[in-house]
Amino acid sequence: MYFSLPLLRSAGAFGPWLASVLLFALWLAAPAHAQPSAPALTEPARTLQASDAASPVPALPYRSVFADLPKGVEEGSTDWKAANKAVAQFPRGHIDLLQWEKAQAAKPKEQP
Repeated sequence: MYFSLPLLRSAGAFGPWLASVLLFALWLAAPAHAQPSAPALTEPARTLQASDAASPVPALPYRSVFADLPKGVEEGSTDWKAANKAVAQFPRGHIDLLQWEKAQAAKPKEQP
């Protein structure tokens, strides 16, 4: 592979590596040259108005984030006191529930 740049010719075995590093650096720098050096002011009066803290701003109407949620997912509501009482019968948690299920399985089933 022949390079016409003297730096790359004198680099010997590092020539292809150096060329790829230089091309990568140019590729990274290209977007920076595409940016304007200063922001363009198309309407200076509007820019000054926007920079003023006392400039009028339209009021935003309140809209709840929960307005679009589906309604009626639960078919009924449970009395929270009854739910707390039902949970309180198992004060040690899951182990009490397992013991209760074991006791229920040991009971003979009634015939209707």
